[in-house]
Amino acid sequence: MTAADPLAVLRPDAPPAEAESHAESRMRLATAAGPPRVPMRRVLLTCALVLAVETVVLLATERSLHDVLLPGYLILMVAFGLVFCLGAVTVAGFAAGAAAAGLVVLEPDALLPLLGGAALLALGCGVAPGWARVEAWQAAHSRPLTAEEEAAVAQRALSVDRSRAWSRGVRLRNYWRSDRVLAAFLVLAFHPLLAAFSLWFIDWMQRR
Repeated sequence: MTAADPLAVLRPDAPPAEAESHAESRMRLATAAGPPRVPMRRVLLTCALVLAVETVVLLATERSLHDVLLPGYLILMVAFGLVFCLGAVTVAGFAAGAAAAGLVVLEPDALLPLLGGAALLALGCGVAPGWARVEAWQAAHSRPLTAEEEAAVAQRALSVDRSRAWSRGVRLRNYWRSDRVLAAFLVLAFHPLLAAFSLWFIDWMQRR
């Protein structure tokens, strides 16, 4: 027997066995599942160390400021983009978008490749386990159990060993969410599009 989907809404006319399975799934999900923990302090320290070394090397070789900033923005964009996709950290998506905006300021022709990369990363967010875990955890805590579900759990606890019944947890499927893909793309693409529009507007004002 497959476990009930804890994110689904229980039908009012569901049989007691289905209500019991659904209740157990939601209880296990609420206790066993949780958002992925990303060591952001390590990510920030690593990025800062890499950027410091890269800046020192480029300045020592008498490179221009453009050559110094370009790989720095690229490193930040890739690092925070991966954290956003794999770790489901929303603020990392905005940081990746800000780094992409810096790349657009330095290389305006890079806008289309950056938007293509943002689209691929957004598609990755659509199937990323981290985002599925976050949404499942939020769903499990956003709605309390109904009276029928609580009664089913209580009845189950009387007849089955609690530690054996509730310790396995619920396996989370990688739910495809098109709205998540769209939201991720907007987060990643907003800053580079804004930077490109700003450059276009400044150029347009100067040519008037």
